[in-house]
Amino acid sequence: MISKEELEALVAPILRDAGAELVQVQVSAGARRAQLRVFADREGGITVGECGNLSRRIARELDRLAGLATGYMLEVSSPGMNRPIWALEHYRRFAGERLSFELAEPYEGRRRFAGTIESVEGERIRLRIAGGDLLDVELGQIAEARLDMDPWKRRELPRATGGSAPGREQEP
Repeated sequence: MISKEELEALVAPILRDAGAELVQVQVSAGARRAQLRVFADREGGITVGECGNLSRRIARELDRLAGLATGYMLEVSSPGMNRPIWALEHYRRFAGERLSFELAEPYEGRRRFAGTIESVEGERIRLRIAGGDLLDVELGQIAEARLDMDPWKRRELPRATGGSAPGREQEP
């Protein structure tokens, strides 16, 4: 079976060539074949069609590997709104967004928090947690983090100009 590291090394250049980013890979043993999941994204999101194209390109490379002779099941998808983040660049890109995170060491007796990414300054991340406290931590102090994005926040709704859409009030 292919390792997580081997799968990352195989898919990262394929995604990069397609203008996408590797968010995460998962490898698990299935009853008869390996279960391989690849989560990809790009600025503005990734479409189902793009995931299909990436899946075909990745499958061609996987088919060349002798270690997968027993077969595999490949899934390529978007990480969704609760995407994991782990790099300083991710925290910079998603500044202002809500997230749930777990610290490696407790802060005031707790490890799990919800809050907002305030900023990244050098190698430090500033996080505003519920209650208003501001945490200033190094990347290594965060064990796990996932975005909690609002799907409507960045979407511009069209202004009504005539009739109205079902279920939506028209602006005066």
